Amino acid sequence: ADALKPFGNLLPDASSIQPTRFAGAELSSLHQQIQSALIAFKAGVSIAADVVETGYDTHSNQDRDHEPLLVNSIDAIDYLWTYAEELGLADRLVVLIGTDFGRTPFYNGTGGKDHWPIGSTVVMERNVEFTNRALGETDEGHNAKNINPDTLLVDNINGVGIKPAHVHKALRRYLGFENSEITQRFAFNNIEDFNFFG
Repeated sequence: ADALKPFGNLLPDASSIQPTRFAGAELSSLHQQIQSALIAFKAGVSIAADVVETGYDTHSNQDRDHEPLLVNSIDAIDYLWTYAEELGLADRLVVLIGTDFGRTPFYNGTGGKDHWPIGSTVVMERNVEFTNRALGETDEGHNAKNINPDTLLVDNINGVGIKPAHVHKALRRYLGFENSEITQRFAFNNIEDFNFFG
Protein backbone atom coordinates (compact mmCIF):
# COMPACT_ATOMS: atom_id res chain seq x y z
CA ALA A 1 0.00 0.00 0.00
CA ASP A 2 2.81 2.41 0.83
CA ALA A 3 4.42 1.82 -2.55
CA LEU A 4 1.22 2.93 -4.28
CA LYS A 5 0.96 6.25 -2.41
CA PRO A 6 3.01 8.16 -5.03
CA PHE A 7 0.60 6.88 -7.68
CA GLY A 8 -2.42 7.97 -5.64
CA ASN A 9 -0.89 11.38 -5.04
CA LEU A 10 -0.53 11.96 -8.79
CA LEU A 11 -4.04 10.92 -9.77
CA PRO A 12 -5.93 13.81 -11.34
CA ASP A 13 -9.22 15.08 -10.00
CA ALA A 14 -12.40 13.88 -11.68
CA SER A 15 -12.52 16.83 -14.09
CA SER A 16 -9.06 15.99 -15.47
CA ILE A 17 -9.54 12.26 -16.06
CA GLN A 18 -9.61 11.44 -19.75
CA PRO A 19 -13.17 10.57 -20.82
CA THR A 20 -14.22 7.44 -22.64
CA ARG A 21 -14.94 8.24 -26.28
CA PHE A 22 -17.04 6.77 -29.01
CA ALA A 23 -14.91 5.47 -31.86
CA GLY A 24 -17.67 4.64 -34.32
CA ALA A 25 -19.69 1.83 -32.77
CA GLU A 26 -17.08 1.21 -30.06
CA LEU A 27 -16.72 2.87 -26.67
CA SER A 28 -12.99 3.45 -26.20
CA SER A 29 -11.05 3.85 -22.96
CA LEU A 30 -7.70 4.10 -24.76
CA HIS A 31 -6.98 7.66 -23.61
CA GLN A 32 -7.77 6.70 -19.99
CA GLN A 33 -5.48 3.68 -20.21
CA ILE A 34 -2.65 5.86 -21.51
CA GLN A 35 -3.23 8.46 -18.80
CA SER A 36 -3.13 5.81 -16.05
CA ALA A 37 0.01 4.19 -17.49
CA LEU A 38 1.91 7.46 -17.72
CA ILE A 39 0.92 8.43 -14.17
CA ALA A 40 2.17 5.03 -12.97
CA PHE A 41 5.48 5.65 -14.78
CA LYS A 42 5.79 9.11 -13.26
CA ALA A 43 5.05 7.73 -9.78
CA GLY A 44 7.73 5.07 -10.19
CA VAL A 45 5.36 2.15 -9.63
CA SER A 46 5.55 0.81 -13.20
CA ILE A 47 8.03 0.68 -16.06
CA ALA A 48 5.82 -0.92 -18.74
CA ALA A 49 2.18 -0.97 -19.74
CA ASP A 50 -0.03 -2.66 -22.30
CA VAL A 51 -2.94 -0.55 -23.52
CA VAL A 52 -5.59 -1.98 -25.83
CA GLU A 53 -8.04 -0.67 -28.40
CA THR A 54 -10.73 -3.13 -29.46
CA GLY A 55 -13.13 -3.13 -32.40
CA TYR A 56 -10.72 -3.70 -35.28
CA ASP A 57 -11.90 -7.27 -35.93
CA THR A 58 -14.23 -6.06 -38.67
CA HIS A 59 -15.60 -9.05 -40.56
CA SER A 60 -18.35 -6.74 -41.80
CA ASN A 61 -18.68 -2.99 -42.40
CA GLN A 62 -14.91 -2.47 -42.66
CA ASP A 63 -14.99 1.06 -44.05
CA ARG A 64 -17.68 2.29 -41.67
CA ASP A 65 -15.98 0.95 -38.55
CA HIS A 66 -12.25 1.25 -39.20
CA GLU A 67 -12.07 4.96 -39.95
CA PRO A 68 -13.34 6.20 -36.57
CA LEU A 69 -11.22 3.61 -34.76
CA LEU A 70 -8.10 4.74 -36.61
CA VAL A 71 -8.87 8.40 -35.93
CA ASN A 72 -9.29 7.65 -32.22
CA SER A 73 -6.08 5.60 -32.11
CA ILE A 74 -4.06 8.32 -33.86
CA ASP A 75 -5.48 10.92 -31.49
CA ALA A 76 -4.54 8.69 -28.55
CA ILE A 77 -0.95 8.37 -29.79
CA ASP A 78 -0.74 12.15 -30.06
CA TYR A 79 -2.17 12.43 -26.54
CA LEU A 80 0.40 9.90 -25.26
CA TRP A 81 3.34 11.96 -26.46
CA THR A 82 1.79 15.29 -25.40
CA TYR A 83 1.00 14.07 -21.89
CA ALA A 84 4.37 12.32 -21.59
CA GLU A 85 6.01 15.65 -22.42
CA GLU A 86 3.95 17.39 -19.70
CA LEU A 87 5.04 14.75 -17.17
CA GLY A 88 8.70 14.93 -18.20
CA LEU A 89 8.70 11.36 -19.51
CA ALA A 90 8.84 11.80 -23.27
CA ASP A 91 12.60 11.23 -23.50
CA ARG A 92 12.31 7.94 -21.57
CA LEU A 93 9.62 6.17 -23.62
CA VAL A 94 9.81 3.44 -26.22
CA VAL A 95 6.33 2.97 -27.68
CA LEU A 96 5.38 -0.19 -29.55
CA ILE A 97 2.19 -0.19 -31.62
CA GLY A 98 1.06 -3.44 -33.15
CA THR A 99 -1.64 -5.98 -33.74
CA ASP A 100 -1.87 -9.74 -33.60
CA PHE A 101 -2.81 -10.01 -37.29
CA GLY A 102 -3.83 -7.89 -40.26
CA ARG A 103 -6.91 -7.70 -42.48
CA THR A 104 -7.33 -9.18 -45.93
CA PRO A 105 -6.53 -6.88 -48.88
CA PHE A 106 -9.97 -7.69 -50.30
CA TYR A 107 -13.54 -7.42 -49.00
CA ASN A 108 -15.70 -10.38 -48.08
CA GLY A 109 -19.42 -10.67 -48.92
CA THR A 110 -20.52 -8.42 -46.03
CA GLY A 111 -18.23 -5.49 -46.73
CA GLY A 112 -15.73 -6.66 -44.14
CA LYS A 113 -12.19 -7.92 -44.16
CA ASP A 114 -11.15 -11.18 -42.57
CA HIS A 115 -7.93 -12.30 -40.85
CA TRP A 116 -4.67 -11.97 -42.78
CA PRO A 117 -1.23 -13.07 -41.56
CA ILE A 118 0.54 -9.90 -42.70
CA GLY A 119 0.55 -7.06 -40.20
CA SER A 120 2.78 -4.25 -39.10
CA THR A 121 4.52 -2.93 -36.03
CA VAL A 122 5.40 0.66 -35.26
CA VAL A 123 8.21 1.48 -32.83
CA MET A 124 8.45 5.07 -31.63
CA GLU A 125 11.12 6.77 -29.58
CA ARG A 126 12.17 10.37 -29.31
CA ASN A 127 15.37 11.62 -31.00
CA VAL A 128 16.89 8.33 -32.14
CA GLU A 129 18.49 7.43 -35.46
CA PHE A 130 16.21 4.54 -36.39
CA THR A 131 13.06 6.65 -36.69
CA ASN A 132 11.30 7.88 -39.86
CA ARG A 133 11.90 4.75 -41.89
CA ALA A 134 9.95 1.68 -42.94
CA LEU A 135 11.35 -1.83 -43.13
CA GLY A 136 9.77 -4.75 -44.94
CA GLU A 137 7.74 -4.86 -48.09
CA THR A 138 4.70 -6.56 -49.60
CA ASP A 139 3.70 -7.30 -53.17
CA GLU A 140 0.55 -6.05 -54.91
CA GLY A 141 -1.44 -8.86 -53.24
CA HIS A 142 -0.29 -7.82 -49.76
CA ASN A 143 1.97 -10.87 -49.39
CA ALA A 144 5.20 -10.33 -47.46
CA LYS A 145 8.46 -10.31 -49.36
CA ASN A 146 11.51 -11.95 -47.79
CA ILE A 147 13.93 -9.53 -46.14
CA ASN A 148 17.64 -10.13 -45.57
CA PRO A 149 18.35 -9.85 -41.81
CA ASP A 150 21.76 -8.25 -42.45
CA THR A 151 20.95 -5.75 -45.20
CA LEU A 152 17.24 -5.22 -44.34
CA LEU A 153 16.54 -5.28 -48.10
CA VAL A 154 14.30 -7.57 -50.14
CA ASP A 155 16.19 -10.81 -50.75
CA ASN A 156 14.46 -13.83 -52.28
CA ILE A 157 17.50 -16.07 -51.72
CA ASN A 158 18.78 -15.26 -48.22
CA GLY A 159 15.80 -13.41 -46.85
CA VAL A 160 13.00 -14.43 -44.47
CA GLY A 161 9.54 -13.10 -43.76
CA ILE A 162 9.60 -10.68 -40.85
CA LYS A 163 7.49 -11.92 -37.96
CA PRO A 164 6.52 -10.30 -34.64
CA ALA A 165 9.09 -12.57 -32.95
CA HIS A 166 11.86 -10.89 -34.97
CA VAL A 167 10.73 -7.47 -33.76
CA HIS A 168 10.47 -8.55 -30.13
CA LYS A 169 13.84 -10.31 -30.22
CA ALA A 170 15.46 -7.14 -31.58
CA LEU A 171 13.65 -5.02 -28.97
CA ARG A 172 14.95 -7.18 -26.15
CA ARG A 173 18.49 -6.56 -27.35
CA TYR A 174 17.89 -2.85 -27.94
CA LEU A 175 16.42 -2.37 -24.46
CA GLY A 176 19.26 -4.30 -22.84
CA PHE A 177 17.52 -7.32 -21.36
CA GLU A 178 18.03 -9.93 -24.06
CA ASN A 179 20.13 -12.09 -21.74
CA SER A 180 18.31 -11.55 -18.47
CA GLU A 181 17.30 -14.62 -16.48
CA ILE A 182 13.57 -14.14 -16.96
CA THR A 183 13.97 -13.40 -20.69
CA GLN A 184 15.89 -16.65 -21.14
CA ARG A 185 12.91 -18.55 -19.77
CA PHE A 186 10.99 -17.26 -22.80
CA ALA A 187 13.76 -17.45 -25.38
CA PHE A 188 13.21 -17.00 -29.12
CA ASN A 189 14.63 -20.21 -30.54
CA ASN A 190 15.49 -20.49 -34.23
CA ILE A 191 14.55 -16.85 -34.86
CA GLU A 192 16.92 -14.83 -37.05
CA ASP A 193 18.55 -11.64 -35.76
CA PHE A 194 17.42 -8.41 -37.40
CA ASN A 195 19.25 -5.24 -36.45
CA PHE A 196 16.21 -2.99 -36.78
CA PHE A 197 17.61 -0.42 -34.37
CA GLY A 198 21.21 -0.18 -35.60
